[in-house]
Amino acid sequence: MISENKSKGIRNQPNLAFSDDLSRRTSVSRPVAMAILDAKVGRRRSNDAPWTPLNSPVLSTENVLLNTIQSLDSRLERLEVSFLRLVRVWTWATRIYRRIGHALLRTPVAGICHKLMGELAADEKYRSWFLQHRSTDPYADSAIVDIPIQANSGLISVVMPVYQPNLAWLRTAVDSVRSQTYRNWQLLLVLDGDPNQEALSYIHSIAAEDSRIQYISSDRGGISATLNRGLRSCSGDYTAFIDQDDILEPTALVHISAGIAQDEPDILYTDEDYVDEQGVAHLPLFKPAWSPALLLSCMYLGHLIVVNTERAKRMGGFRSPYDGAQDYDFILRLTDEDASVVHIPRVLYHWRRHSNSTAANAAAKPYSHLAGLKALEDTLARRGLTAVVADGPASNNYRLSRVFPAEDSAGIVIPTRNSKLLSRLLSSMENAKDELRRKVHVVLHCQGNREDERIAAVAREFGASVIEYRGPFNFALMNNLAAAQVSNPYLVLMNDDVVVSGDHWLEGLCAPFIRPQVGIVGARLRYPDGTIEHCGVVTGIGEGVGHAGRFQMGSPFWPWLDLTRNVSAVTGACLAIRRALFGDLGGFDTRYFNNYNDVDLCLRVQRAGFEVVLNTCSSLCHEGAKTRQAGTALSERIGFWTQWGAVLAEADHFFSPNLSRKLETIDLSTPSLQ
Repeated sequence: MISENKSKGIRNQPNLAFSDDLSRRTSVSRPVAMAILDAKVGRRRSNDAPWTPLNSPVLSTENVLLNTIQSLDSRLERLEVSFLRLVRVWTWATRIYRRIGHALLRTPVAGICHKLMGELAADEKYRSWFLQHRSTDPYADSAIVDIPIQANSGLISVVMPVYQPNLAWLRTAVDSVRSQTYRNWQLLLVLDGDPNQEALSYIHSIAAEDSRIQYISSDRGGISATLNRGLRSCSGDYTAFIDQDDILEPTALVHISAGIAQDEPDILYTDEDYVDEQGVAHLPLFKPAWSPALLLSCMYLGHLIVVNTERAKRMGGFRSPYDGAQDYDFILRLTDEDASVVHIPRVLYHWRRHSNSTAANAAAKPYSHLAGLKALEDTLARRGLTAVVADGPASNNYRLSRVFPAEDSAGIVIPTRNSKLLSRLLSSMENAKDELRRKVHVVLHCQGNREDERIAAVAREFGASVIEYRGPFNFALMNNLAAAQVSNPYLVLMNDDVVVSGDHWLEGLCAPFIRPQVGIVGARLRYPDGTIEHCGVVTGIGEGVGHAGRFQMGSPFWPWLDLTRNVSAVTGACLAIRRALFGDLGGFDTRYFNNYNDVDLCLRVQRAGFEVVLNTCSSLCHEGAKTRQAGTALSERIGFWTQWGAVLAEADHFFSPNLSRKLETIDLSTPSLQ
């Protein structure tokens, strides 16, 4: 039955306390500082019941107008329902077409298929996009770089460790630093052992040509020891790190300098892409702004990383026992305490793929995965978090699980008016193994027929309590009534058209609560055919909010879909929240009786200083809107925009501004001046 009440149509997201300038997205490592900007909330009367004219012998002009709007709303809603039905049919046909086409793309006729499908391969599409992206760079012309940035900004040190270099690639890397439009830099070439004579001669010559370049010789010591020698020799207030075979965009350091001047952060990081051995660009690595949950899943900051030199030295730099994942360990330790973090969503670093690089082959350095796992375990111990680190869906990805104490439990609330769906859901829960205790509460939306008796019988069969609700459909109100009777530490709200398809789903869903900063956790949901139904709600999509990646299996432009991470909101189809927090916030806003109540709750949770996290560990299937009529009431739409319009107008902090928000399909945006 239940309202799919979530991310359908227009949703909204939190306007986090980050820079309004999309070129620098600022945050801090402490989620409480990631509060949503206070927006003026226009309070409206409840629209739970249908509109009726005022008791007056003669309708006023205002009432006639309201009645006309109500009638128009009803007609538009019927049109929307019909349109959505057509969209579903079209989507079903398109998915079959694409599945067949994508299967053929793995055959010798791939080129023909690309032409017939009217699509460019992802890397071709990206290369075309990047040319436009580069043309929108405000600092592309060194002649227009702001004089204050050049004259008043501090020295930026660049550390480049050198070990058995490919000379051509080393030249390219060094040239990319020397060609920076920002000129106040220091390049430290730190030799890890002696390179060949040709490379050594080159290093000597460029150091003699440019006083900003220094080289440091040393015996072979490993990557951490090499980086630390460079860090100790840094003269700049900030230090950047670049590998010997990679390439900086000419404007990389001027963007870094602008970010430093504006925010004086502890850490800055940028977007990047992959280039092949010939330097040809392939796929991008777009990143969200500061995401503490994602950092506990992988080293997502990648390149380019710039840190406050004094803070890095004070922390002790890099640690040799973690070689292979020394940068991951380094950033985890830097963010143990409050840290100001700035993300620059521009592709400013090119990571070269070759046979000895993890960019092309994760197996090239198998020890890096184990080193990262060790670094993460050490981080959890330092922070006093009791969790188990397990391998993630790919190399150098991780998942956290926890063993819950006996006193922990979850209260699960399921509103329903469909006995078959309820039976299927409860049966799937019964068959799944879980150590976390649970108590199920079924909210029976009474219809006054035999179905009510069947629902009650199903609930009794599975040991669930029954809470009767009589009144107009109001998903928010039904959940609030049931939540008031829950005493468990965690409250889990579910639609009855969800199916559990794996063990330990409840433990996985509640695992992120190990961090006290987390207020809400949502589940990744897939359609029966395996495509994405929900993988986090993104603000700014379409009319306001949507499920990025819906109907896709994944996206080459957004590689974080399989990882636990921060999001702006999650769907209420399967949502866990701290019960005390739900009560403190007054539960769902009952004005949003069918739609938006979940997004509104997530925004309020973030405004209260907590994080919203999407957990991808649980395996759940959701058919979506199985028992309710599609469409969004005008009253909900107006109320939601009245309350959260200022937030909806902002770019989603946890999504990339380089991705399109016209539709839910994850694709490249049209580059704009940033």
